Amino acid sequence: MIRDGRRPTIFPGLTLRALVPRGVLMGIALSCGAWRRACTTAYLAIALVVAMPVVGRAQDGQISEASVRSHMFMLASDALHGRASGTRDEWIAATYAASQLMRWGFEPVDGADELVQTIETDRVELAAPPALHVGSHAFEHGRDMIVRTIGTTPVSGPLVRFVPGVPIPPGAVVLVIGPDLPSAEIIGAAAAVLEPETPELRARWAEAAAALRATVSSGPWRVALDAQAFLALSREAAGSVVHLDAITRPVRTWNVIAQVRGRDEARADEVVLISAHLDHLGVRGDGPDTIYNGADDDASGVTAVLELARAIGEGRRPRRTLMVALFGSEETGGAGSRAFVERPPVPLTHVVANLQFEMIGRPDPAVPAGTLWLTGFERSTLGAELVRRGARLVADPHPDERFFFRSDNIRLANRGVVAHTVSSYGLHEDYHTPADEIARIDFAHMTRAIASMLRPIAWLLDTTFVPAWHEDGRPAGTGTAADRQ
Repeated sequence: MIRDGRRPTIFPGLTLRALVPRGVLMGIALSCGAWRRACTTAYLAIALVVAMPVVGRAQDGQISEASVRSHMFMLASDALHGRASGTRDEWIAATYAASQLMRWGFEPVDGADELVQTIETDRVELAAPPALHVGSHAFEHGRDMIVRTIGTTPVSGPLVRFVPGVPIPPGAVVLVIGPDLPSAEIIGAAAAVLEPETPELRARWAEAAAALRATVSSGPWRVALDAQAFLALSREAAGSVVHLDAITRPVRTWNVIAQVRGRDEARADEVVLISAHLDHLGVRGDGPDTIYNGADDDASGVTAVLELARAIGEGRRPRRTLMVALFGSEETGGAGSRAFVERPPVPLTHVVANLQFEMIGRPDPAVPAGTLWLTGFERSTLGAELVRRGARLVADPHPDERFFFRSDNIRLANRGVVAHTVSSYGLHEDYHTPADEIARIDFAHMTRAIASMLRPIAWLLDTTFVPAWHEDGRPAGTGTAADRQ
């Protein structure tokens, strides 16, 4: 993020000319509506990036650094405020990506009206901070407590102190006093569970307070109380009526799903899927730099997918169908990829392979220069065959990190699709910090990395080869929420 007034050098020595499709910008302007002022910066950035550079423009079937920079300049700019999951900024990023794909001949998948798809999530946005009332006390989210999970609203139930072995009456508001935490089975009928704050929560209290989003649950509310609120509630008599309520509105996310259908009708139903995730962490905290731009995570992956799609889309149509999926809300549980596998645009048995691109903006010193790594390389026949076709891929050098389970590919792998993630993440310290920005991207590495995957993917689109899981390689639904953190 540039804070001293200097302009970032994104296109050194390049002159831009306006070749912006009027329909794209008009659609963005209309979608902004009452948000026009807030969208002005993003609108102008889209206008700049959609314009094609006169010098250094990519030729058909090639990957150019200028094109890579142009996508990154848009996706990782301050104008998109870090593309937080399920926000208007993520939506603008999806609209930008879709507009690019449309230029290269990509179309909606059968049955869809457009490339950008709206997905309902299991999260809600708080229209106002939730409030808790008991006796003469009033407590508010962000000030006295942090609401972690929202259950049925509103709550009005008796205060009950949790005692191991003592049944909890249905509809009770349970106050956890000691170190023993009730299990989900024990509190299943409770209306809410109130717990004291932990040192970990106190350390990030301001961040949690600013996050006016929560997960909706069919179970009880989960609320963490600060020390004063907890003390006040612990002095209330058992049976005191506790009121808890919140005004919410649904949170949506956006996927971009597009395809170039294969030219060989005998093979066109076979799909090669390339994917990445659109979102990052948005704006957080109150320091000098609060925008989590997510240049490496995962603007670099989206850029890779766009450039590979352009290079293939501008050439002769492949025999198999190339599908692009850019998923929303990967950072908050994978709502976009979950919607994809639950309501697939094509039968998942038709997806020959999925390559997810995640964090390829910097080289990994743990592998040879110019090399990418593939999560779960040893799990299937795909990686070795791509290497035979020129891909500079090696096995993931960080197996303890369990990266195979930590990106959108796991959703497809759990359904039987041979799905892996391509990356060059070297465990740099800028991960999930405001320092993950354009200035830290190695554009020469990134351009070579994308280009190195072009011919192998083009081969996969034209071959009869069908990758398969090795024995015990398929995860069979083993990806868990813990694995995705």
